[in-house]
Amino acid sequence: MKKFILSIAILIVSIAVFSMTTITVWFSWEGQKEFQTLVNNFNAVNPNYHVNLVYIPNMLQKLEISMSAGTGFPDLALVRSDDTGMLVNANLITPAGTVETTQTFKKAFLFNGILYAYPYYADTQVIYLNKSIYKGAIPSDDWTLSDFERIGKEIKDGGHIGAIINMSSSYFFNSFYAAFNGGIIPQKNGIPIVNNDGTIKAAEFYNQIFNVDRIAVSFTTAAIVNAFQTGKAGMLFQGSFLIPNFLNSKIDFTILPYPSMDDGQPIPPTFDAKGFVIFKQSEGVKAFLDYVTLAGNEEYFCKPTYKIPANIDAMKALENSNEFFKVMDLSVQNGLILPTTPIFKTAYSDAISTALQLYLTGKMSIQEALSKAQDYINSQVK
Repeated sequence: MKKFILSIAILIVSIAVFSMTTITVWFSWEGQKEFQTLVNNFNAVNPNYHVNLVYIPNMLQKLEISMSAGTGFPDLALVRSDDTGMLVNANLITPAGTVETTQTFKKAFLFNGILYAYPYYADTQVIYLNKSIYKGAIPSDDWTLSDFERIGKEIKDGGHIGAIINMSSSYFFNSFYAAFNGGIIPQKNGIPIVNNDGTIKAAEFYNQIFNVDRIAVSFTTAAIVNAFQTGKAGMLFQGSFLIPNFLNSKIDFTILPYPSMDDGQPIPPTFDAKGFVIFKQSEGVKAFLDYVTLAGNEEYFCKPTYKIPANIDAMKALENSNEFFKVMDLSVQNGLILPTTPIFKTAYSDAISTALQLYLTGKMSIQEALSKAQDYINSQVK
């Protein structure tokens, strides 16, 4: 009798296991611990589904490898908004349908007018200010480039680096590229335009702060955080994702939104949105997405990681919870949404980085550098 009961029990467990639907989710960037908790909670209350969370250190590289192989895709993956176009062009993901979020989040994941991801959170670019180095008055939220240059000179005169920014990185230059071109990325028929007056002025501003006033110094990505933490620099251009790191390291700092130009034109920080793209549509995938994008669950994820939630109710709950979320919210209002086209992500990015390097190191005039950059971009159009 005992053997019979044990056999029945094993059979019941086996049926339950085999009837359970496994959902594979690829996840990257910060917040692994918090997201794993949400996954565990979902699995606990949904006996018909089991989410298998896989942490991917380099999401873009992993996706490109899977695309080359033609196999091995998950049910869901968290991706950057500017990687969406690559997946759409390869016919790998399905449209997201109707999603309740802000227009900024929607625009970040639109491709040919169709929403291709469930927005989850965003980081934004800010300026970190080391208050142990800069003892002056903290500038207001509507500060200008002149204020930035003045503060940078004061910090430099005190024996420190005024500001750190990677001078050849398109990720940071894009904000000035847009600002000096009227607040937008200039394009013609989808092709980025770089050999124009606005882009020349943006590059000349870089030359002013790096080579003339010398209030800014270029560091590689690996050295940027260390230079700020160890007190070498008073200001740092970087993403808001570093806030928890600096809080944990006990630095006396605050964050500022990007300044406006002296004529009032905002310098738009990049709106770095992350969202879930669907490779394999199913009821389980929908159930999981509905769960993790609930207001309370997004707030749980975003509060300790200092992310801007895509859920509107979660956003309202966090936007004035402390000085950091307040500045992040202001930054989002002026956020720059980058094109998702391959020509922008590859040809433009490579060309503008090279042009800046040649110009700022004195190897080429800005006109010649940008002209060659435009030729290269045009040559890559297919």
